[in-house]
Amino acid sequence: MPETSDDLRATSESIEADARYLARLEERKQALSPEDPELLALSQEVEQLTIRLRHQAAAERELAEEIAATA
Repeated sequence: MPETSDDLRATSESIEADARYLARLEERKQALSPEDPELLALSQEVEQLTIRLRHQAAAERELAEEIAATA
């Protein structure tokens, strides 16, 4: 169980870091004009990051379920 708890904590920290990075990307996008070519690249990066966040969130839920089942 300690390993699962450590995994849960690490996953949570990773989600938090990615969420902060996502917020910074969105701030950068908002500062750009719609015609700026960087907007497309940033949008693609945001899309990839949100896919990763979705997978991390699912992993976090699975770890939480595993911990709850053994409690």
